[in-house]
Amino acid sequence: MSYNPLLSAYFHLLSDGDYSHTTLLSPIAVQEYSEEFSFHPAVQLFGGYVLDDLGTSNHHLLITTGPLAGCVYYLSHDDDSRVVFATSSDFLAAVLQAQQTEQDSSDLHPAISPLAKNQSALSALITELLDSGDDEAEDLLPSLLPSVDLNDLALLQRLATSDNFYLGEALTHEIIKRPAAHLLPIAQLCAAHAHSQVSGVGAKAVRSIQALRYAPA
Repeated sequence: MSYNPLLSAYFHLLSDGDYSHTTLLSPIAVQEYSEEFSFHPAVQLFGGYVLDDLGTSNHHLLITTGPLAGCVYYLSHDDDSRVVFATSSDFLAAVLQAQQTEQDSSDLHPAISPLAKNQSALSALITELLDSGDDEAEDLLPSLLPSVDLNDLALLQRLATSDNFYLGEALTHEIIKRPAAHLLPIAQLCAAHAHSQVSGVGAKAVRSIQALRYAPA
């Protein structure tokens, strides 16, 4: 059977280790689960393949297309979806560590997502989704923001002032995680947002940036 090259590389890594007592799916099961999830916008947009069965409604996906190709994405029922591993080998290492320490692999997600290597392509994808008029596509945007390096200020301004308050809220959470002086005008826009769900967190983002002035050198 012919597979996507990134999926083939993942299956090769899978065959080199002993993952029999983990939540990882076999190559055949990956195909079956992925077909079952083919309706999902994230699977469609990312060329995603379901890699595991955690016994919940959450799954890790291998991204095979677009600016995040090769990364592993956490598809979460609780709206905490994001890229959590830069490579499939990083993901597999976390799976083994979770097994050895009797944790869930989701417990080993980094607090800050790996950033996309091609930021201009990611910005272009986000802009395309914003312009699409497709509500389901736009619903994926908050899960992409953790992979943005927060340097495209024109795009960030558009997100901060969007009528879709989920975008501004997601952006402010990223600013709080990664405060920087150049983001103060963006945080201030969020703090001035008409929706309280953005403005409240935006005020925290402003304070997190202002606190940098007083942080020890």
